[in-house]
Amino acid sequence: MSASPVLAAFPRRPIALVTTPKHRRGRLIGLAFCLLLFGPSLYWGVVRWNEASLRADLRERGVMAAATGDAEGSCTSYRRRLSGTETPKGCSFTVTYTLRPEEGGGERQADVWLDGRAPILTPAVWYDPQDPSRAMLRPEIDRDPSFSQWAAPFLLLILPLVGLLWWWAIGRGGLAKAAASPDPLIAPIEQATRHMPSNCLTIHFRPPGAARASVKAYGPGEEPFLVRPPADAPPDQQWVLALRSPKGRSYALDVGLRDLELTEAERSRIYEAAWA
Repeated sequence: MSASPVLAAFPRRPIALVTTPKHRRGRLIGLAFCLLLFGPSLYWGVVRWNEASLRADLRERGVMAAATGDAEGSCTSYRRRLSGTETPKGCSFTVTYTLRPEEGGGERQADVWLDGRAPILTPAVWYDPQDPSRAMLRPEIDRDPSFSQWAAPFLLLILPLVGLLWWWAIGRGGLAKAAASPDPLIAPIEQATRHMPSNCLTIHFRPPGAARASVKAYGPGEEPFLVRPPADAPPDQQWVLALRSPKGRSYALDVGLRDLELTEAERSRIYEAAWA
């Protein structure tokens, strides 16, 4: 296969990437959104950590309140769609309790959780004598958290981690390294998919000698930089101009070469050689 004229026309000097205020703003907004997705996981992680710490402290030095008053709150349950049966989940209460004389007596209130169904009588409140505001119902002190309760914060990490991977994947770090030491190539497009209604395009192309195809996504209004196929290529096969990074990964370019900081003369030579 003979070398394409566009490869000879492509400059070999280090090429910087074009960074517009719109692109920079979009990257910052995307990063901020991904970081916000960590919020639910961090929140539930802190809740579970505080709950575990309180349970451990009360098991070690907790004391029973002199009296436990009525609990006010609500209970929730899971309803199975097929059978229509309900499984109690737990109750969130505000409970009033009286301190022992050793802690000065007096009434306190605490928001507590009770796993399972609503009790007939309110279980005894136990509290930390060093800080009487830290309290739990006795059944909750004795209960070990379920796997789902411990796993919830970690499961909630999946979405933000996927978001960060997506943010990193659509970044231009790899292209910047490839442009810093240009190694242009042309590669056949094996598959092209137009996504509607976003009007985005995804292509799969296989650089020479590559074991598997590379993927490039183009936003609305963007198209791949097509070049004249080699003489021995199939007549219905389209080829794209790409840059190979020092690590071997290839990055297909867009028809406007909008990411590359090229002079007008360099840009013109590339366009003229693309179909020469």
